[in-house]
Parts: sequence; structure tokens; C-alpha cells
Amino acid sequence: MAALDNLKLRDVLAEVASGALQLPDFQRNWKWDDDRIRAIIATVTLDYPLGVVMTLQTGGATRFRSRTLTGARPEGDPKAELLLLDGQQRLTSLFQALWLDAPVETSDSRGKSTERWYYVDIEKSVGPSADRDEAILSVPADKVSAPTSTARWSWI
Repeated sequence: MAALDNLKLRDVLAEVASGALQLPDFQRNWKWDDDRIRAIIATVTLDYPLGVVMTLQTGGATRFRSRTLTGARPEGDPKAELLLLDGQQRLTSLFQALWLDAPVETSDSRGKSTERWYYVDIEKSVGPSADRDEAILSVPADKVSAPTSTARWSWI
């Protein structure tokens, strides 16, 4: 695996999926809420930097027990080539929202557990006064959002 500063997001997410990029077992569990996940997706769609991601190269051997990022289910028992020391919340959120074919298990602004799918509203994202945060849609696992005063959206 090349240095993380030279990789494309899809390559990093593939490393997560394969189990080559893992967490040291002492890292806290992943838990970002819906608003933070929407914000990081908006950041990615604007091609802004993701912030610091710090890893420790292991060469396949590590003095720490490791575990995959939440949602990653690699085949077999792969050895971690890199341990993710900083950036877990961002990478796990992006991995679950953009890579997995399943709703993200997260929480709402009140801390209530929920499952969400994430989409980009193309019309809102390319308009002259585009507010990218408003263009990232989060819908329930059943892909039917709550009715508003003007519309009911169904995601099929």
C-alpha cells in the first residue's frame, strides 16, 4: 500500500474492505451521528481534504491486536498492513456510506439509533448557489423519507 496522502478514496476504502487497513484494538468504537456522516460526504463531494489520517505500517506483523473497521468483513483472517491511529470516525463513516451495500447504523441528533442510506441530490449540488450540505440526503433504511408539507420522497 502506498502512502495515504497519495491514494484515492476508493483505494483507501478497498484497503479497509480487504482488511489490509485495520484498527489497533485499543481504539474506541466507531460512532458518528447522521449529521457528521452527511458533512463528511459533503466534504468528499467538494474534493476537500479529509483531514489528518495517521497510520502505523506493520509489514503484516504487529505488537498490537488489531480489528477491522466497523462494517468491514474481509475474507479469511487478513493481517493488517497498516493500523489506523487517527481518522477512524471519518474513514469508517465513508466506508459504510459509500462502499457497503447496506444502510449505515448510526444515530440521530437526539442519540437514537437509526439506519440510514446516503444520496446526493444532483440538482441541489450543481446549482449556482449550491450548499453542498443541503445536497446530501439521508433517508431511512426503508428508503422512504417522512412526508414534508410539499412532497413525499420514495427511494427505490
